Amino acid sequence: MLRVKYLIVAIICLFSSCIAAQAPRSPEVMHYVRNHLSHCGILKSSDGFLYVDIDDAYIHKLISFIEEEGFEEPPYFGRPGLVGAHISVVYYEEAREFGLGEIEECGKLIVFTPKKCQVVHPPRWKEIEGLYLITVEAPELGRIRKKYGLPQQEHEFHITVGIKPKMLKSA
Repeated sequence: MLRVKYLIVAIICLFSSCIAAQAPRSPEVMHYVRNHLSHCGILKSSDGFLYVDIDDAYIHKLISFIEEEGFEEPPYFGRPGLVGAHISVVYYEEAREFGLGEIEECGKLIVFTPKKCQVVHPPRWKEIEGLYLITVEAPELGRIRKKYGLPQQEHEFHITVGIKPKMLKSA
């Protein structure tokens, strides 16, 4: 149950076509990312979910740039079992489907390059209007997926910085 919330965002994007839109405040966000945040993290696994654990400032600091646009912190914090800011590499369902065992690269430092901000609209996640992402280039993550027989990801590796709930329409 604990891993459900932090996987919701990742699973929705994995199993649905997300429609991308221009990200608000993208220049300011990317300037902050390039000049104030680290571009590396540690590869970790939690119950079959393989991810790069990155500085939580990617969410805690950057959310202030986009709060006025209606974005909130994603549900990655506050309880044991939630992983905080991360880059998803292998989702729990994929690990189970492909019979993934122990990943020898866990604990390895992964370097990535932040590319751009993007807002995606996951059509199957009805209560969420959009996800604010920073896409990243991380060739090592693609090599890890390939090594363990996983297909190339359908979307770019990314950091989810914020979620924007749909506003309820009053009657």
